[in-house]
Amino acid sequence: MILSTGRGRPAHEVRQLSSDRVYDWLAYHARYNADSPACVDLGTGRRFTYADINERSTRLATGLAAEHGVSKGDRVAIIAANSTDFYELMFACWKLGALFMPLNWRLHPMEIGELLSHGEPKAVFCDEEYAPLAEGWKDGALLIRREGGDSDYERLIADHEPEAVMPQLTGDDLNCLLYTSGTTGRPKGVMYNYRMVHNTVLCGALHAGLSRDSVSLTYAPQFHTAGLNAAGTSLFHYGGCVNVMPRWDARKCLDYLTDAEMGITHCIGVPTHYLMMSELPEFESADFPALACLGVGSAPVSIQLLRTWEAKGVALAQSYGLTECFSVTMTPPHRAREMLGSAGHAMMHVQVQVGNDEGHELARGEVGEIQLRGPGVTPGYWRDPELTAASRVNGWFRTGDAARMDDEGTLTIVDRLKDMYISGGENIYPVEIENVVVRMPAVSMVGVIGVPDPKWGEVGMALVLPRKGMRVTEEDVLEQCRNHLARYKIPRQVKIVNELPISPQGKLLKTELRRLHGGRG
Repeated sequence: MILSTGRGRPAHEVRQLSSDRVYDWLAYHARYNADSPACVDLGTGRRFTYADINERSTRLATGLAAEHGVSKGDRVAIIAANSTDFYELMFACWKLGALFMPLNWRLHPMEIGELLSHGEPKAVFCDEEYAPLAEGWKDGALLIRREGGDSDYERLIADHEPEAVMPQLTGDDLNCLLYTSGTTGRPKGVMYNYRMVHNTVLCGALHAGLSRDSVSLTYAPQFHTAGLNAAGTSLFHYGGCVNVMPRWDARKCLDYLTDAEMGITHCIGVPTHYLMMSELPEFESADFPALACLGVGSAPVSIQLLRTWEAKGVALAQSYGLTECFSVTMTPPHRAREMLGSAGHAMMHVQVQVGNDEGHELARGEVGEIQLRGPGVTPGYWRDPELTAASRVNGWFRTGDAARMDDEGTLTIVDRLKDMYISGGENIYPVEIENVVVRMPAVSMVGVIGVPDPKWGEVGMALVLPRKGMRVTEEDVLEQCRNHLARYKIPRQVKIVNELPISPQGKLLKTELRRLHGGRG
């Protein structure tokens, strides 16, 4: 960390090195747009200008360096509900050249422990209610308490001057570590660098129309790339205002979107969010006075849902992206109606092809794997060179998702090549559940599939084959899952079966399992 000599300067005059301003967005806006609204914490009612949030973030960075030895390349984790604190902490990490590491508070303590051991953060911040998740961490958790009273987080801000100045950084320097479940069940830390983030920023303006006049609403979990990056992180670059909901609430979200005084122009969610809002009685008379772009992604969207919103004069702009490359394709807001049902076309600065296993492009109209390359693609997976190498073929990043592309370059998602299913916007990998259930002494084999659900899109079904001469019940399986898995990963249905479809090689035939039990084909 480099410290300025400007102790006592106003927040918007904190000295920065001229070569660093390309990355310190808050310092820029605090200097030139100090009184502009930067963000609103809808859970507490706190409002911050760019001068406010820059000062708090810089003080926090100074405290992290002084008290916890955080410097360039180190990681800082957070386990918390959505709030403006996420962005303060993220920018504090950037001011030190450190990596921001948000973790999913819905995970089981054992799963959190694995991620902490893998990422080795210098500091871990927790909402008071989630502190037990990090009880086993060697250095303990720093508390965030928003309902009055002192906290470790606020003390770090109050006890230190805004002296931190960003070190010299390049586009290849890492700034974020986002964990996503892998098909092997092991931790998979997606590395972000500044080149990736700047690519997302450019796409936000070019394809979604983000600007200084934009007002966004963030309600997706901020430990996910959509909640953190969609209409959140990028908008700070342009000097707009980000409104953060602490948790998803369909009625409150609909109220915010229809509030003319708030003037929400941008937000993004998953199909379940829009389905739940459309089922509210208030939706029938709802009007959306300021909306410019209402994005939807993360899971397939039904034509019926798209038409329900289109009837209200709102064309949901479908997009495709993933943690490893957030900005891939999008239906432009002004063309969303005519491109209904597609995932749009490639955004600028990313190459998209539908290819085969060798990384060669297929003919238009053929179904193949979505493959990517460009500055927005992750440089790889944290401490996992084998997985990083396996994710590339012939210079392309392999998404594991299937699609077809028409002659105009419009992408239509067909299916996921992996066995993963998506429930309420959460990626769920069957192998993680299967690894837990098969550890039961009475279980011989288990297969988990995603089956259609009208509310969540898909939910899990576990097909369990008991060991010969032994007995296992549905409740036994559910209890095993409750003790080892995050709540959202627990299958909604469990069936005890007499046999499972097995290939000659001894592998479980998931396609046949889905055919027999109502899963997607």
